[in-house]
Amino acid sequence: MRAVLSGETMKVRHGLNRWFKAWIKRRGPSQPPLTLHYRQIFILPTRFGWMLGALMFAMLMGSLNFNNNLGLLTTFIVAGLASNSMLLAYRTLNRLCVAHTHAAPVHAGQDAQLLITLACNSERARPGLEISTDKQEKLISLAGGQTASVSLSIPTWHRGWQELGRCRIQTCQPIGLFRAWSWFWPESKLLVWPSPAQSPPPLPDSAADLDGELDQSGSEGDEFFALRDWREGDPLHRIAWKASQRHQTLLSREFRQPRSPDLMLDLSRAPGRGLEHRLSILTAWALQAHRQQRAWSLKLGSEILGPARDEAHLQRCLRALAEY
Repeated sequence: MRAVLSGETMKVRHGLNRWFKAWIKRRGPSQPPLTLHYRQIFILPTRFGWMLGALMFAMLMGSLNFNNNLGLLTTFIVAGLASNSMLLAYRTLNRLCVAHTHAAPVHAGQDAQLLITLACNSERARPGLEISTDKQEKLISLAGGQTASVSLSIPTWHRGWQELGRCRIQTCQPIGLFRAWSWFWPESKLLVWPSPAQSPPPLPDSAADLDGELDQSGSEGDEFFALRDWREGDPLHRIAWKASQRHQTLLSREFRQPRSPDLMLDLSRAPGRGLEHRLSILTAWALQAHRQQRAWSLKLGSEILGPARDEAHLQRCLRALAEY
């Protein structure tokens, strides 16, 4: 019963989030680059503002009841200061530019760093700006005409493309009576690579395997490998006459087809208990081959990437593993 209620709660929450995002989009741009305007800025009193408002209301009622001019004057002065602080909070966000957001790919389980770039297009300073997600909050201040960036941590759990949740930019300046805020969403999703296996098996081939294949007798190829004693059945064109004369014994040339030194990382041949485990092992192998500067290829079904050894090849393969 509890699981059913939890599932229904998640559905309601997702529905509310979709409705809220659509409503925000109707009010103006919600993804960078965007410049905040009045339809995208929301203002409400803080807890301190509500308490001060209740106190001023009580002072107003008491001053009117007892005809206390000094109390009325104090109430009106504080109300004027509160109105001005609300205007200043709004002006701190108005025409502030959220220029760019970027999050570099990470492995599943690691925290991604969401880089948010803000630009102040006017000469008015923007103090006390709070940039936050559901998990973290950072404080930043901008001088007039300044551009600055702030980095927020985004947790990841599984491979693939991950939606980045909404971000909030807010301020309680100048005296904390009102909070002005606005919502925006990063312009792109976050790519999460598979988590590399902690103790992966050795790479599919090693120096010992390569030497063993080259030492196998009876394999034919086009590349000269060594001289050996002549055996009955060897064709005449394989006999090394000059070397045989020099060593006083009949020698025959042996040719081999050496195995390519390039690695082939094949998902169908990777060990593992399931798809995710095998992808994790392939990720660890890819990172290990890249560190060793080996030329390697990745085979996922009918798709083959490589061979190559550069950083771009590693990025392509990690993305293919994440999207598989």
